[in-house]
Amino acid sequence: MKSFLFGSLLLLVACTGSLTSDQRKRIKENMAQGEIKKVTDAQIMEAAFSYGRKIATILQTQDRAFTNQLLQDSLSNVFEVEFVSIQESNKSLRRVEKQLLDAYTLQPYDADNVQKMGSDSLLYTKPLMREHPDGSMEFTKAIGIRMTTKQIILSIK
Repeated sequence: MKSFLFGSLLLLVACTGSLTSDQRKRIKENMAQGEIKKVTDAQIMEAAFSYGRKIATILQTQDRAFTNQLLQDSLSNVFEVEFVSIQESNKSLRRVEKQLLDAYTLQPYDADNVQKMGSDSLLYTKPLMREHPDGSMEFTKAIGIRMTTKQIILSIK
């Protein structure tokens, strides 16, 4: 079946003599995705911060409370990531996520973070803080974005 389709496509291309600009563009994009890239750990971490910040910004502008599951599902499909709410009530947290929860709880700071989770995935976290009238900050929860290293490498231009 595949050879029939391939032969038909080859015959079609041979008869017309050239590819359209859209077809050429798709072929080049597919070739670029299959290309071997050499990237350093620093480049991967930098790209993970950029990718995570982009997704977190979209999520926070449309859902400040991080409660809209439909939006999270939509963003998960588009960016090929997984969201996790890092807070005390979530009992399904992984070890790294529990450690981050402890760190944010003990020493509240409003800085995003990227951690390796095994050999093939990364975790981007963005804490959500509440400011008290006296100026002190209280950690409420963090947005966790689990992403594959492959997805991050493909996002590097």
